Amino acid sequence: MHFPLEEGETVAKSKILKNIEEVMLARNPAQVEKVFSKLDAGSLAPEEILGAMTAGMEKARSQLKEGKCSIPEFLLCIDAFRRGVGQLKKANAQVAAKKDAVVIGVVEGDVHDMGKNIVVGVLEASGYRVIDLGKDVPRDRFLESLEETKASLLALSTMMSTPLENMRDVIEWVRRLHPGVRILVGGAPLDERLARSIGADGYAEGAADVPGEVERVLARLARPVDIPVASG
Repeated sequence: MHFPLEEGETVAKSKILKNIEEVMLARNPAQVEKVFSKLDAGSLAPEEILGAMTAGMEKARSQLKEGKCSIPEFLLCIDAFRRGVGQLKKANAQVAAKKDAVVIGVVEGDVHDMGKNIVVGVLEASGYRVIDLGKDVPRDRFLESLEETKASLLALSTMMSTPLENMRDVIEWVRRLHPGVRILVGGAPLDERLARSIGADGYAEGAADVPGEVERVLARLARPVDIPVASG
């Protein structure tokens, strides 16, 4: 994408990216099209635009946690993000060129899916084919979807600690039945150490970390995984 830069390319680019970040927080999804209409094919990389959009959504999530943003307002931010993803894909057809499919869902026992919805948008804008199973997803539905789609990666999330055993159970069964699938996890109760302890290949702390972590995890596809699984 290209924007006519008048003086100071770095300053101008920063201003454009800041505008994209702020429109995610504006609670007015219709403004997204106005911002993107000022962009023209050229100098701004899709990754830079996606990064600005994601930064805006991370700020929206922080505001929600701090009580500075209501749930209806946050949903408007999500709508703005999804519109931005659509505009980005429309202007950059090459973004959708990746072949890897990702199955994603919130594990059984948790119905909180706002964070997962943001990650879905990030993955789609990064060019992955995403199969979103939604929230409160039972183990067998994940396994069926992996069988049906032949996806390369499974992304699991939870915002609660109680479903972590369900997450571990899903991972153990994926290791048995789909050993070639890589597994990425995220959510409030998790950190990198805990993610490894339940058998995941990778952990993303926030939506902004997802594209890089997915690439890192998928780069290990040719390498064997040696993770003990429970018997039975």
